[in-house]
Amino acid sequence: MRLTWKRDGPATLFVAAAAVLYALWVTETGLTGMSTRALGAAVFVLGLAACTSDRAEMAIVYGAPCRRPSMLYVVTASILGAVALVAGIIALVSANEAMLATLVTAMAALWVIATLRHAFEPTQHERKEISPPLQKAA
Repeated sequence: MRLTWKRDGPATLFVAAAAVLYALWVTETGLTGMSTRALGAAVFVLGLAACTSDRAEMAIVYGAPCRRPSMLYVVTASILGAVALVAGIIALVSANEAMLATLVTAMAALWVIATLRHAFEPTQHERKEISPPLQKAA
């Protein structure tokens, strides 16, 4: 695969926006009046938007029969997604700053591994050139 604006651009913008909001809030250089819950909600929504910005890719990762990524990738992405979900819920319910930091970190980690996979995983055409043809047993 290769990075594309259609697939990777929106996710990058959403994650970058969440990271900037969090950085402004945590360093108290901006958003000083925003509560932990309000920022948690904003980051959570931006993370959800980043996650669903390419629904077709999600279908491939979690069930479509073609071009599935490695099991290691699927497990890692699933664990990070679960961590982000739980941290986000706790940050919203209890206004917990540590859970807000965990949410932002998990979002960033998910973005990094997805972007790396998109950048370096071979396309279907490249896979056909790399893998030898299957030979029928005589």
